[in-house]
Amino acid sequence: MNYVEGYGANTLTDGFEIAKVLQAENPEGYHLLTKYGYDGERDFAASRIDSTQNIAKGLVINRRHPIFVNDDEGNLTRLQYNEVFRMPSTLPFELFPQWYDAFSRFCELLHSDQYQRTVPMEAGTILLVNNWRVLHGRAGGRASPDRHVVGGTILRESVYSRAMQLARYLKGKDDEDVTK
Repeated sequence: MNYVEGYGANTLTDGFEIAKVLQAENPEGYHLLTKYGYDGERDFAASRIDSTQNIAKGLVINRRHPIFVNDDEGNLTRLQYNEVFRMPSTLPFELFPQWYDAFSRFCELLHSDQYQRTVPMEAGTILLVNNWRVLHGRAGGRASPDRHVVGGTILRESVYSRAMQLARYLKGKDDEDVTK
């Protein structure tokens, strides 16, 4: 994310730290958030009314996914959450009260001063975020009317691939496995 003009503020929260707290406080609730998560829908045209691009008009994505994503050994690998694009829940009715308690606690921690940091942004500031670990948002009411933000995505695989190429280069060995 690059602020081209104006100023504003972004909020950052370490989702992995929140996951540790939830897992310690409510293991069953944490498990529900790894299994059911929430339903979301995003209309790329309607959600970006400021965009001048016509290529996304009518592109609607529906998604049902957990908030916390674990690997096969149960280790947290990423989290996925966007409070703007939530949809009505399709969670089984009998699980909803326990799931909602865990989800409410997640939201409470997400916005707590203990875990959330505010980063002031101004023209020329660049912010890189690991979307698999860090939740980010805009601090409401702290942006100038002329704020112009340019965003982009760098694939995780690209970063790791380049890092391994650099490690090989620095070791002077192109054929060595630098992941060990």
